[in-house]
Amino acid sequence: MAKFFGRYVCAVLLVVFVIGAAAPAVTAGSAITPAASRQNWDALIAAARKEGVVSIYAMWTPQTRKALAEAFKAKYNINVEFTPFSRGAEILAKVETEQRAGLYLADAFGAGSNTFLAAMKPAGVLGPLESLVILPEVTDGKNWSPGRVPFVDKDKTFIAMISYLTRDIIYNTDMIKKGEITDYTDVLKPQYKGKIIMNDPSVTGSGLAFMIHLAVNIWDHARARDYLTQLVGPQQAVIQRDNRIQVEEVARGKYAIGLAPNPDNMVNFFDVGAHLDFVHLKQGVRATSAAGGLAIPTKLAHPNAAKLFVNWLLTKEGQDVFSRAFGSPSLRTDVAVKGFNPLFLPRPGQRIFSDSEEFLTHTREVLDMTKQVIDATKK
Repeated sequence: MAKFFGRYVCAVLLVVFVIGAAAPAVTAGSAITPAASRQNWDALIAAARKEGVVSIYAMWTPQTRKALAEAFKAKYNINVEFTPFSRGAEILAKVETEQRAGLYLADAFGAGSNTFLAAMKPAGVLGPLESLVILPEVTDGKNWSPGRVPFVDKDKTFIAMISYLTRDIIYNTDMIKKGEITDYTDVLKPQYKGKIIMNDPSVTGSGLAFMIHLAVNIWDHARARDYLTQLVGPQQAVIQRDNRIQVEEVARGKYAIGLAPNPDNMVNFFDVGAHLDFVHLKQGVRATSAAGGLAIPTKLAHPNAAKLFVNWLLTKEGQDVFSRAFGSPSLRTDVAVKGFNPLFLPRPGQRIFSDSEEFLTHTREVLDMTKQVIDATKK
């Protein structure tokens, strides 16, 4: 299964990340360096150690943060200080507040493509990530599934590091039988009224990505709006912004169904044997980087330590640590997939919908729609 999955991921992600346009010409000082000399690399390590710390604002799980901090500290004797966030909108709010006060306290951001493209990039808080990536093993395209460094946007401000097959509907196995739900519309049946908890689609995150998927890949904008209207209206679906609480309340049986759960939180509950399962939807499954993306701010708090951390994280060693702790396979071709939870592997012949920059351009329109629908239910 692992061997099949490795080949499958490579094939799928060629579609995910090849945006369709040739990379723009690079200018002096901004291009990925073809080789980093040993002397320059040693000088970077020395300068980073003088700074002594790297500051990361991330949506990554406690397990991921702990694993990265311990591995980086052991290798370079530099501390990694994480500021955790539940949602991408929270990262943006903090950064904007800090920058208004003239403060630049972060060195890198860990979040999803939707957060970066729809929120942080338009706000002008993302810096030129490409200029930091210098190690030959990182810049060599053959080490990545897309055949190139997996920048998602054409301006190369953020990278997707992992591949995750989203599971849009989860359920408590004590409350719902396997095969009882096979279609998105099944959750609109009367017996599920008041038994649904949904990740908030009115802010950036998995809930919004779920609604974009319905509006672009499955139906159209009008039908997606009607679907959400029925969920928050007659079906009395509860909207939850806390990613972990949403999954936990399905696992505990407070709700029978969870819509658009955050991927990394869901993995944690499955791994400990929670009474959860996910629906194999007949329409197919969407591939995403979840919160497994990386970007940097316009001004770095610790520029040398940031550069060292970014390059290390994108090496085989760094990606092995990250992907294992995160619970999803890396886009690096030399990082093994053996041992990942088989519940999250694709089925043979399953239809895959791949995220792209074009897909995410629908974010603003769908976000406005979801806010209108949810606000209308509060009146």
